[in-house]
Amino acid sequence: MSLPVRAALLIAGLVTAGLLVWQLSGVLLLVFASVLLAIILRSFAGLFERFTPLRAPWTLAVAGVLILAGAGTFLTVLGTQIYAQLADLAANLPETLDDLGARVGIDDLRDRVTEQIEAIDTNGLAGSLAGYTFGAFDMATTLLVVVVSGVYLAMSPSTYIKGAVQLFPSIARERVERAINVSGGALKRWLLGQLISMTFVGVVTTLGLYLIGMPSALALGLLAGLAEFVPLVGPIAASVPAILLALAQGGNTVVWVILLFLGVQQIDGNIVVPLVQKRAVKLPPALMLFSILSAGALFGIPGVILAVPMAVLVYVLVKQLYIRDTLREDTPIPGQEGKQDA
Repeated sequence: MSLPVRAALLIAGLVTAGLLVWQLSGVLLLVFASVLLAIILRSFAGLFERFTPLRAPWTLAVAGVLILAGAGTFLTVLGTQIYAQLADLAANLPETLDDLGARVGIDDLRDRVTEQIEAIDTNGLAGSLAGYTFGAFDMATTLLVVVVSGVYLAMSPSTYIKGAVQLFPSIARERVERAINVSGGALKRWLLGQLISMTFVGVVTTLGLYLIGMPSALALGLLAGLAEFVPLVGPIAASVPAILLALAQGGNTVVWVILLFLGVQQIDGNIVVPLVQKRAVKLPPALMLFSILSAGALFGIPGVILAVPMAVLVYVLVKQLYIRDTLREDTPIPGQEGKQDA
């Protein structure tokens, strides 16, 4: 076979592979989310194996039950807080609109809002609600797929790792398996670092909002802690509901809320995160921002949520497979600093 023909076949193969990956991008995101869930389950199961007499698969079952219980408790608390706040807001809506209108210089704000509500097309609203219902059902189905897949991956990770390694030529399998194990360890460290940061932000924000006198302090604090999973963008998004709610409270409440969120982020970014990153994964801030923007443009909200862990994966794989294994240069990798692989 001549060289031009080989080149043409290689280009055609790369283009076909690229198109296939693009078409399956949604599935690949679900696979990656399942891998993250499996790492979380295995990490919790490892803790139980270390500090209790339990062993697999019982530790995995206990970890899953505790995670589900924690998620259920969070959703219950959050739902109760939101329902109570909405009921209180509805009862005080006229006075709130009058106060808000006086502050922003719109004396007839209540009348304007009332007119807009009366002008809503009920048929269009019904269609929108139906669309939201189907969207929620699709989200629930996707979440179920991720959970089930994550459990299967966590039960027998070596089976799936060996299966993936078999797809590569025999000469490269050892390096690929090593790279997969290293990247899995890096993701585990990143998740642990994020959990510490999320816990700190959630607890401190809740206490701060409670001291300020904000309603729904627990719900807003939990939201701030969860949003910390998406660095840079998440904290900004989490502050918006608290600021809007503070505007309706009057006085200097909004100022204190803004200062609280800024202060928590400064402490987290300058003290907590650097301490955690000594034993976790340190990504350059610009790389995190570009990864969030790129993944958001390509995959939407799911891409934004998973952007940073995907960047961690790519970052570690490049270091292991290209810089260490191909260029034969020493480079620090989380958990393997200063070690040169053969």
